Amino acid sequence: MAQRYACCQALLLNPLKERCLLSVICAIFSTSGVSDDEVQTALTSLEAYPHDAKGSWKAGPMALAACTLHTTSESQKQSQPIVTQDEKLACVFDGYLINHQEVAADLEARGVALKNRSDVEIALRAYEEWGEGCADRLEGEFAFIIADLEQGRLFAARDHIGFVPLYFLQDGDRLIIASDFRTIIALTPKSLEPNLRYLAQTITNRWYLPDETPWKQIQRMRRAHHLSFNGQTLSQRQYWSPPTQVTIVYKSLEEYAEHYLEVLTDCVRRASRSNAQIGVAISGGLDSSAIFAVADRLEKDGQWNAPGFHGYSLAAADGTSAFELPYARAAAEHVGRSISEIPLFDPDIDYYTRDAAWHKDIAIPSNGAMMINLEEQVVADGSRVLLNGAGGDEWLQGVGHCYAEFLDSGDIPGLYRTFRDEVQYRGLGRGAFQGIRQLAVWAAPDLLREPIRRRAREQRRRDDVALTWLAPELRAALREAEEAYEEELPTDPMAWSKVHLVSTARSDLTHTMMRRQRNRIGVESRHPMHYRSFIEFSCSTPAHIKRKGALTKLTHRIAMQDYLPEKVLNRVSKANFANTKIDHQFAEYARAHADESLQNLCDFKGISQIFDVDFRGPEGDYWAWEIWGLYASAAFLYQANRTGDY
Repeated sequence: MAQRYACCQALLLNPLKERCLLSVICAIFSTSGVSDDEVQTALTSLEAYPHDAKGSWKAGPMALAACTLHTTSESQKQSQPIVTQDEKLACVFDGYLINHQEVAADLEARGVALKNRSDVEIALRAYEEWGEGCADRLEGEFAFIIADLEQGRLFAARDHIGFVPLYFLQDGDRLIIASDFRTIIALTPKSLEPNLRYLAQTITNRWYLPDETPWKQIQRMRRAHHLSFNGQTLSQRQYWSPPTQVTIVYKSLEEYAEHYLEVLTDCVRRASRSNAQIGVAISGGLDSSAIFAVADRLEKDGQWNAPGFHGYSLAAADGTSAFELPYARAAAEHVGRSISEIPLFDPDIDYYTRDAAWHKDIAIPSNGAMMINLEEQVVADGSRVLLNGAGGDEWLQGVGHCYAEFLDSGDIPGLYRTFRDEVQYRGLGRGAFQGIRQLAVWAAPDLLREPIRRRAREQRRRDDVALTWLAPELRAALREAEEAYEEELPTDPMAWSKVHLVSTARSDLTHTMMRRQRNRIGVESRHPMHYRSFIEFSCSTPAHIKRKGALTKLTHRIAMQDYLPEKVLNRVSKANFANTKIDHQFAEYARAHADESLQNLCDFKGISQIFDVDFRGPEGDYWAWEIWGLYASAAFLYQANRTGDY
């Protein structure tokens, strides 16, 4: 472990150019023109990441730069930036498409001649053909930027769930868009200011700011949005949101399970496009084990779009709450495959602080860093793509209190069955209370729902210990941010839960941080259970089919009966990757730097409550996210105060 930690430290300080990497992209728009020095500065910043190829382009008031990783045979033929023959459009692209064949076929049917069918070319030609409407036609995990000389604008888009980040800084008629903060800061002559409001949500683990970043002047481009800038006006428009109405209705759970299996299989198949063997993360949980088993079935049926795959599982110590190897081994044995068992990455706090300083960002949480050994092994074995089961907890769990769906459809017997299951699970008192509450919410007119939600928010704030840690002005700012976030969500509770899952700023942070980590390693993570078709199926089916009392992921379990062993199929426990060692170090750092770094953020009388917690004991796990937030904010401010902008 010490040797592995030393290697990671060396990578942070001296990135190796022969390592493979995901794409990083940048664009500059300036009405006064973009200099050659600025283009070189952008490219030099991106080159700090290892890469397969690099390139830049400049014309009129715009410039593009990219360093790219080739993860598909088509991408090996691409050269970024890509430019149309008339030189009026240029594009840089990060990520991959899962519907590239369908979009290419649509383009060719309209008379478009594609040269190499790479994802960047398809994105560019889609924009050329459909303009802003191209974003909704593209599916996958991606971000791209197009320089449109004819219309005099930069156009950018992010995928539906926000796996691939784009950040931007506007200064009058000048705009910089990039994959990372490093490049934006390198191109900005002025010192940047830390964003205390953003850090306030970080230390309280209350996430309401989808547009903001740790830097006051840098904004996060919203997921499922496209952006346009013409030197005067910057606008963002949403091109996708999840369906909120139930439109898929069957008579039996088996029919739902059959349809679900078709959707899951198609998503895993589409995720398997690669020019090298693919890695599949298998934790032993229901979701990752299903991805692994479906991948096995696809390969045996000749539908796997890569030269093989191999499974990787985290090897936590036996007897700990993170020890999942018996489940992962059972799933692998069930399909007759071997897996590699990789120890968790568990560095000391210096790793997190160095990594954050290099990225000019807040530190990654420890439960994300634990994957580094596994991800590095995937790359060492020759793979550039890693599939995982993220998304299952969001889209497969179901909701026990979903009486509104039964009432809307007039399904009284179904309502009774769900109520009976809830009483059996929770007891008569709690089950009846929740049932009455759900019925009251369903019956309430829209005019009453908002006051009810407002009163619930007020009560939650009064009971929220974490908010007492904040300075009063930041407590008010976070309250204002919560109100603004809630105004964007539907008033209907079931619709609220669906839209919230694709809107919360915390999940956007999680996705982009994990991509940031994998950028340093050179592996592209793919998430079949977060694809649009998967989400849309989940949102369009009744919530009650996914849950029966305490048993969640019901449809998923039925669909996987021929794929997974009973040991995994009947599992109801979940691993806990709490790390009391690093939480204690986070707490010690926050205590040591509180006077210097947190004085403008925190009410020290309130924050003493968490500083009194022993993070080496069981109580520390309850506050793990908050103590990470305090450490991450203190370290960010300490570095920013020392260097101005790192």
